[in-house]
Amino acid sequence: MLFSTMLLGWLGILIYLIIISTYQKLMNSNEYAFLHLLMAIMYATWLPLPIVLFQLLDSNVLIVGTVFGTVYLVLLVLGMTLQTGHIVFITKFNETDAITDSQANYIMSTLSHPYESVVNIFKCVWAIFLGLTFWQNEEVFMASLMFLFGLFFFYYLFIALDASLIKRIKLFEKMKANSFLVNFETLFFFVILFSYITFKF
Repeated sequence: MLFSTMLLGWLGILIYLIIISTYQKLMNSNEYAFLHLLMAIMYATWLPLPIVLFQLLDSNVLIVGTVFGTVYLVLLVLGMTLQTGHIVFITKFNETDAITDSQANYIMSTLSHPYESVVNIFKCVWAIFLGLTFWQNEEVFMASLMFLFGLFFFYYLFIALDASLIKRIKLFEKMKANSFLVNFETLFFFVILFSYITFKF
């Protein structure tokens, strides 16, 4: 299971790098659905990771974190797949404008924001429990990295709260969603974890 997880994991990293390198070209070609499909496949390749890490690190501290990590990836695969279906319908099968632009935007917002911010909060909780487990195993460097990723909890929480509250709070308004930051934070998070299991075991 370890080898197949590593193989799938690095395949997912490769897909992520392809997405980053071809992003502008895909946007210019209006291939939004294909982009979201690639992201769904990418997250699907990482699904075994929380369970494998739990088995390798062999710590009861990580049980809760494994649940959050698994739910995080499942929800992202589900969200990206639903967004793909929505975009395909709007671009290919909505010639009669049965769904207006405002309705299309509403559906897309429902599937993306604050949905994705809440899902990323789950990743941060997973990272915190990974940090605790690495600390327990006296792997200080990995623990420090995971705690650093865990700090993004507040970033995603503020974005989710700002999107959800009717009466906006100035502190939350200052925290803007930054796709560049989110994408590279996610990339480095998984690169670090797959590098760990690749070279450690």
